[in-house]
Amino acid sequence: MYSQHPEQYEAPDKDFMIVALDLLSGLAEGLGGHVDQLVARSNIMTLLFQCMQDTMPEVRQSSFALLGDLTKACFPHVKPCIAEFMPILGTNLNPEFISVCNNATWAIGEICMQMGAEMQPYVGLVLNNLVEIINRPNTPKTLLENTAITIGRLGYVCPQEVAPMLQQFIRPWCTSLRNIRDNEEKDSAFRGICMMIGVNPGGVVQDFIFFCDAVASWVSPKDDLRDMFYKILHGFKDQVGEENWQQFSEQFPPLLKERLSACYGV
Repeated sequence: MYSQHPEQYEAPDKDFMIVALDLLSGLAEGLGGHVDQLVARSNIMTLLFQCMQDTMPEVRQSSFALLGDLTKACFPHVKPCIAEFMPILGTNLNPEFISVCNNATWAIGEICMQMGAEMQPYVGLVLNNLVEIINRPNTPKTLLENTAITIGRLGYVCPQEVAPMLQQFIRPWCTSLRNIRDNEEKDSAFRGICMMIGVNPGGVVQDFIFFCDAVASWVSPKDDLRDMFYKILHGFKDQVGEENWQQFSEQFPPLLKERLSACYGV
């Protein structure tokens, strides 16, 4: 109303918008699937579409957090908006606004997990920016971790589309995720990286030591993920031959060598 008739209406107080978005996020997170019927009876998705395009970074930051929470809680209401939302998410992958970028990145990762292969038309809107961010010097740790997880999740649902770029991000990807504890997000991201290595094994060859190190950072991967690691490690070892593998593994720090030998028999 204000933008159409600025002379008649007061400018909106952005602080109220921000706390309202944050409260809605809390509701979505707390109620989970039960928020579904509330969303169905409201125009929240239309309002969210406007908030995501607000000029004030803090409003966008809270909007993307809410989008991620709604994606987890009641995706059927979010799905019809994806074609409109994805270009806005792509535009906000701008590390000048760290918190906006962080939340947009996280939301994209959550959307991937719900969309599956239907994410394919949107890979091009976000992948280059994500790869650029993960390669930037001085990117804050949380943004690096979130970016790595979202690249992994994107590769998990669309391996054919993401795998050709493997070589451009595998090293910073591995170093970003080696220090985070085992959890669902790390699990899906590593499944994605394994699938991409399956599509483009050449993309990991030069930085294979970083992949080994990242694999060794897992305390207790699920059995099927452990099998994926096993196949990749043994596949690489068989490919280069025993002698070359010995030379290669000489470069490993003692702890890494010990872990890989104990957990994966290489």
